[in-house]
Amino acid sequence: MHDWLASHDVEPSGPITTVHERPWSTVLRVPTADGDLFLKQEQPVQEYEVALTVALASRWADRVPEVVAADFERSWLLTRDGGVRIADSGALDAFPRALELYGELQVGEIAHVGEFLAMGLRDLRLPVVAELYEPFFERDHGLEPAEVARLRALAPRFLALCAELEALGLPASIQHDDLHQWNVFVRGDRVAIYDWGDSSVAFPLWSWLKPFFALDDAGMDPEALRKAYLAAWRPFASDRELRRALEVAVPTGLFPYAAQIRRQYDATQAHSDYGTYLPQRLRQLLAALEAA
Repeated sequence: MHDWLASHDVEPSGPITTVHERPWSTVLRVPTADGDLFLKQEQPVQEYEVALTVALASRWADRVPEVVAADFERSWLLTRDGGVRIADSGALDAFPRALELYGELQVGEIAHVGEFLAMGLRDLRLPVVAELYEPFFERDHGLEPAEVARLRALAPRFLALCAELEALGLPASIQHDDLHQWNVFVRGDRVAIYDWGDSSVAFPLWSWLKPFFALDDAGMDPEALRKAYLAAWRPFASDRELRRALEVAVPTGLFPYAAQIRRQYDATQAHSDYGTYLPQRLRQLLAALEAA
């Protein structure tokens, strides 16, 4: 590791320490005279994050991690310190700006969906997700049999909501899938979105799920976030249509999110730590579909 850092003219000014070690990635802090750098070492389940982050940084350097170096063979990504997470600072007033920047990025990246799929991002566009729904519930995923039966019975409702979103005609784009307050960093005037390892190619407004839940948990009005996020999408549909799409994005987006969790669990066997999370989200899906 020290040899690799030296090959990129990076000289640690102190011990390299582990920030976290998880089944899908390990992150190390590399102190330098010019500030901390962070080395993310990906596991196969999300190794595409290296190529994805490099590509996004080449086009959106002001709002994604600042890449210092990348090793595609090892799946290593070295980035600059992003600053402070808004979850830690409590500065949720930066969240609307993050959503505005992110919406612009999504619209700009519509042309690159083929590139993302070639990198290995999962295809979770609306027709794919609609076909996944019923086969997914051939497993119980930690739910009670009666809960599985209710979810299976809701298949026509889920498919109808997906068809409604399809009819809107928004093009698929990059979908971060984990756009919560721990992945938005602020450093001075710079607001940036980190941790693209859960990304897919999908219906774009499914990214609304995590910001909506974050503000709902905090008891805050989501209107500022809603307006900021939809600004970039207004050339594609009316404000009324886009607002309706955000409503439908919650009950529909919970399913591909659960499918991604299942994929990660199956690939990493991280059930001992996170085995309760999937049924929790599926029960949330059940409630949302029954209320939709």
